[in-house]
Amino acid sequence: MQRRNAWLFFILSVLLFVMVVVIYWTSDSYSTFRIADVDFTVESNLDVSRIELISRPDSSVVVLYHDEQHRWRYNEGLYANEAAVNEMLEVLSRLVVWQPVSIAAGEQVNQMLEEQGVLVKIFVNTNHINFGKLHLFPHEMLYQSILVGPDAPDDESTYMKKPASERAFLVKRPGFKTGMSYIFEPNEKVWRDPVIIDAQWDEISQVEVSLPGNPAESYRVKNEQDKIFAFYQMQNGQQKSLTTALDTPSVKRFLSSFTEIYYESLLDEEAEKLRKEIMFEQPFMELTVELKDGNSIFLQAYPRKITQQGYDAADFIDRDPNRFYLRINEDEYALAQYYIFSRILRPLSFFENKKEDSSKD
Repeated sequence: MQRRNAWLFFILSVLLFVMVVVIYWTSDSYSTFRIADVDFTVESNLDVSRIELISRPDSSVVVLYHDEQHRWRYNEGLYANEAAVNEMLEVLSRLVVWQPVSIAAGEQVNQMLEEQGVLVKIFVNTNHINFGKLHLFPHEMLYQSILVGPDAPDDESTYMKKPASERAFLVKRPGFKTGMSYIFEPNEKVWRDPVIIDAQWDEISQVEVSLPGNPAESYRVKNEQDKIFAFYQMQNGQQKSLTTALDTPSVKRFLSSFTEIYYESLLDEEAEKLRKEIMFEQPFMELTVELKDGNSIFLQAYPRKITQQGYDAADFIDRDPNRFYLRINEDEYALAQYYIFSRILRPLSFFENKKEDSSKD
């Protein structure tokens, strides 16, 4: 009997020891934290309306949002790189907390996140009342906030924490053996789509074109309904109607040409230095495209000085015939190709009626 009691005591002692080990082990895991501290995910079935990426070091902000056509936009009306946005949302829907940052390293990691991290804010469309099929009082709400830091030394996880939490965690992307900090970088080259304008005729409200070097060639086209337009010459702040004196098919082709207009590349540091050396100071054309959804794009096209290399000096070419510099909404410069933009870089004289030469038989 005593032997049996001894075995029972031994078994209970082993079980108690195992329980203590388990409790001790889990005490340093995310299971002992509030759910709010370890919840970094964004469910894939949510109607995400807006994403903000805020860089803590320089306070730069990337805003990605859905327009009325449910297409992703970047900052003030430019198209966003939808593939990059979808990748980020897919990653956010599958995050797994690997383990908390150790107490010893916690203060250092928290300071690093506060000073060098990227604050990611996710907004969703929802309703104040959701009862069965009854959805009332729609509104936008902040659903998730995450401070994302660099990848951990293991190169397989990334430092993350909730802004209101005192503990950071190592977070992984299942199925991948690499960190994911690069996905959340507020880098304009990543989030901007090279497409600047992609509008059909009936989406355009008006187009105004100005030629600083030749004001008499400036004009405005107002898009009416049923493919009817009003055309005005613009000079010295005055407008003169020219609708009946123009080649109508040319104007209609022009208003139908604002689809898939894209630049070649944004400028890196070296390309920006070159731009300052070879770009003409005055733009050869400026365009303002106003869309019916309220968005407006302002483009300035600057010629590039040609270098001797690649061209015969006898040709007397002083401007690059293939590429020019494009400034978008008075912000960053991009390199663009004439063959993409030529269909919208039209002076007023392009639309004049081409009268037949009466001297011909």
